[in-house]
Amino acid sequence: MTKKILAAVVAVMMVAALTVSAFANVDLTSNATGTLNENLSFDIPADIDVSDGATVTLHLKGTSDNTTVRAYLTDANDVGRVTDVGYFEVVNGAFDATVDLLIDYEGGFGGTTAPTRIMIKGQDSSTPLANTTFEVIEVVTADAAAEEPAAEEPAAEEPAAEEPAAEEPAAEEPAAPAEEPAPAPAETPAAPATGLALAVVPAVIALAAAAVSKKH
Repeated sequence: MTKKILAAVVAVMMVAALTVSAFANVDLTSNATGTLNENLSFDIPADIDVSDGATVTLHLKGTSDNTTVRAYLTDANDVGRVTDVGYFEVVNGAFDATVDLLIDYEGGFGGTTAPTRIMIKGQDSSTPLANTTFEVIEVVTADAAAEEPAAEEPAAEEPAAEEPAAEEPAAEEPAAPAEEPAPAPAETPAAPATGLALAVVPAVIALAAAAVSKKH
């Protein structure tokens, strides 16, 4: 089991190493040593595509007393230039830029065959490099120049489902007011006893009158 794990780790490391080398730029800085006061020219590496219509992307970084540093692809005698001239502006004594050199075999720049040299000069044909040093001279490969994939934008969050509004309890109807008991009928007051006495008085008087008349 341990051997299988080690083998897998080694395989991954080898793939990673190959990937790094495939995406690395071609470093040519070693062709420029010290401070230069003359034009710089060196061979184009064999693994650089210089076919008709290809583009060579050149990155230069350094310091110079020139106002501009120029570069292009040409032949060994510098009479068969097949690219336009790339300009690297010197600002405050330093330059750091990348230019694309499109190769044209149709004679538009003078040359009609594959270039073999990279030529670096001062700001014009009569001015060589002046007190110039190079920190970086490299050809940016197509793989390394490819833009990194754009970061994926996070998926838009779906709005949370709205919870149904809580139903408000139905308003309770007020309870019917309790019926008040009907008032008890008022009792008719009993006739006072004096009424009865008054009714008896005439009878007593009549009997007395009758008795008196009999005596006479």
